[in-house]
Amino acid sequence: MEVSHFELIWKPQSPATPIGQSGIDKVFQGYFLKITNLEPVEYLYTVEFVVAPGAPAERNLAGNTIVFVDTPGSNNAPGVLNGNLASTVFTPSSGTIRIPPNGTALIAVLPSAFPVFGNPPIDATPLPSDNFEVRGFVRLRLPAVFRAIQLPNGNFVFRRVAQASNPVRVMLTPQNRATYYGVGGALSDQTQATLPTASGRAINEVPPDAPFRFNPADFTIDLDRLNLVERLLSDSDRSVTMAALLASLDPDKTDLATMNTSLAAAGINFALEHRKPKNG
Repeated sequence: MEVSHFELIWKPQSPATPIGQSGIDKVFQGYFLKITNLEPVEYLYTVEFVVAPGAPAERNLAGNTIVFVDTPGSNNAPGVLNGNLASTVFTPSSGTIRIPPNGTALIAVLPSAFPVFGNPPIDATPLPSDNFEVRGFVRLRLPAVFRAIQLPNGNFVFRRVAQASNPVRVMLTPQNRATYYGVGGALSDQTQATLPTASGRAINEVPPDAPFRFNPADFTIDLDRLNLVERLLSDSDRSVTMAALLASLDPDKTDLATMNTSLAAAGINFALEHRKPKNG
């Protein structure tokens, strides 16, 4: 579901100094989102920051932001937004956000205008100049998750399943928080403003994501997409990512013949086949 707009700023408040003035303040503005899980069970949430494609570096989230996630179980865990200059959807590097029953999480996204020392340390490069602004909108999802499912024969298999059978109730409070710095760099003012939600309500219902379904029409392989995925994966993640993707497939609704045809056309010398669970 769409939550609200967001706007990140680290730049002078005006493109020129007014006549008779010695200078103008710079504004440092971040986006803050409080999420309260109103349900009696714990859920995992994904927060996505959606922007227009092809923006120049000073108007792009890639490498220019710092994220803090504060939950009942973690105090201001620092991170960054995952994505590159070609991305349109960015997510916190910390992954899904775990919120217990009636718990509240706070997600803060800020321009990387200052160094951050986390444990473990994060890879956040300070902005090269004070000419940064990005606008977009925020989306909240309830992603499908992996669970061990017991088969009639007693064996267990990993399957990606929806977290809930019905929409999940949450309370959302999005805000802009800004700090202003004078010509000499001294703090001059601070403001915060609650933003309207896309639904017009504070209490919303988030529909659960369905498990992954393979769509042959969307399964195209090209060099650009392969290189993009390659850049997003670390060496230690490759094996588990491959296993996770295979476990996401529904064996009863996946057209492996079409998938294997696409793999062969791309020169990838592997094929997939169905395997029945072992008895006993």
